[in-house]
Amino acid sequence: MLGLVLALVTGLSFFIYMTIFYLPIIVFSGEEKSARLARREFKKFGTWVLGSIGAKLEVIYEDKEAVENLKAKDGIVVVGNHQSNMDIPVLLAGFPFVVGYVAKKEMEKWPFFGTWMKKSHCVFLDRSNPREGIKSIKKAVEIIKAGYPIAIFPEGERSQTGEIGEFKKGSFRLATETKGIIVPVTIKGTYEIQKRGSVITKMGKNVKLIIAKPIYVKDMETAEVKKLDKIVRDTIVENFEKF
Repeated sequence: MLGLVLALVTGLSFFIYMTIFYLPIIVFSGEEKSARLARREFKKFGTWVLGSIGAKLEVIYEDKEAVENLKAKDGIVVVGNHQSNMDIPVLLAGFPFVVGYVAKKEMEKWPFFGTWMKKSHCVFLDRSNPREGIKSIKKAVEIIKAGYPIAIFPEGERSQTGEIGEFKKGSFRLATETKGIIVPVTIKGTYEIQKRGSVITKMGKNVKLIIAKPIYVKDMETAEVKKLDKIVRDTIVENFEKF
């Protein structure tokens, strides 16, 4: 319970501070400047949260140079497994690019957090409404093409057991419609911090973020694109088991 209280207090304090000192600047800046500033400051949130619960993050690259040499304008889609509420702080803190997210619609109404996600060019997906869901995916595609990397968890929800579930094919439209670059990431250890359906948040746990080699969708054969969900999932599962 102490871990949850610390995480909540840290998160809330962060967003109150950010709203007071940075939101006015963002509101009156141009769209590009405001989005990049919001994302930059939002990235700090991940570090703050992990620090508040004493989580130790290890970032492992399959090919660090290949990832760091990517250009945001080429359309980057980060695809990861979904273990816990702590997955977003881990990606914010550990991934070399500042990313936005495809998040569930309910998060749009969260105090402070929802505001910063909007300003960071995150996309809110209503899974109960297919028509609105298509609109959200199209919006995410536009954001990626504009040079703002987006992360998505294609399982659609946090794991119940800690095992990696099946990936929804529709999630990969972000990459196929942009002909962009997929960076598969494996998140390991966040399930042990906080399990789905539990308020217990454990302190001092080790977390790993394994960043795989980029996948260039534009260079793939049609047959490969059709099974992109399996290719990416296999990579993430392999690294989950390997590390």
